[in-house]
Amino acid sequence: MERNELLALQGLAHSPQRHARKLSGFTVEYVQPELGAAFSYDWTSDLHFCAYHDIVLANGGIRAGDGLEDNRRDLRHTLTYVPRGARVSGWFELQRRNNSFTAIYFDPAAIREELGTRFAERVDEKVYYRSDEVAAYLRQWASLLRRGHSDALYEEALGLITILAIHKATMPTWRQPPPLGRAPLALIDEFIEENLGSDLSLSSLAELAGLSRFHFSRAFKASTGETPYQHVLRRRMERARLLLAAGEMPIDEIASRLGFQDSAYFQRTFKSWVGMSVKEFRDRM
Repeated sequence: MERNELLALQGLAHSPQRHARKLSGFTVEYVQPELGAAFSYDWTSDLHFCAYHDIVLANGGIRAGDGLEDNRRDLRHTLTYVPRGARVSGWFELQRRNNSFTAIYFDPAAIREELGTRFAERVDEKVYYRSDEVAAYLRQWASLLRRGHSDALYEEALGLITILAIHKATMPTWRQPPPLGRAPLALIDEFIEENLGSDLSLSSLAELAGLSRFHFSRAFKASTGETPYQHVLRRRMERARLLLAAGEMPIDEIASRLGFQDSAYFQRTFKSWVGMSVKEFRDRM
């Protein structure tokens, strides 16, 4: 079942706000239904699915798997996890407030290859449960998707970390990979330096190390103390300081040279990172 077919069954395919991002192995979306919307659903997914709810019901209920039922109304800050092959049915009537949910859909076969180990093929469904770690990542996705503008490297990393948090709940014996050696770190460092102006992806960096994206992200942090995204962003901000201090290059050109899609996004990032605006920084030089 395709993701848009799943939404159609849920009655949410034409929600007033619906933003999605599809990357290798997973899709994430933010959906805000119409005020007071009512709908029913009955589906079996061929993907693993985990959703974070900011929803309050006027009425309704859900039935998942082998008889798991829940009729609570206040679903705020809860999660629902539905593994591939599980059947879920129910009906909802939403209270007239700004309800929303953020969901990640992923292919367990593709993720198994990324992890280098087996993602649990059969896991019990979990309805309206709580996990601070998973919820925090999905809230980040909600903010990112509403904003509509981000960095490809950040999106890949955030998606994989979100899935890893779900995976850890099913495999508590997860082990940390060893750090990267000096040679692959030097190769990656050189590649980043030469491509600061490009839209760097997690896949391209992981390929240099000969690792999956999952293993590379964790091994890189174990080696440097930074995630790949944090490391690349720091390098870009260091270069931005040098270019701004020179005082000759227009801000739009600096943004472009450092891989930012527009000047406004670059300036927001610079202020968040450095603690002052681009203009304030230049005025101090």
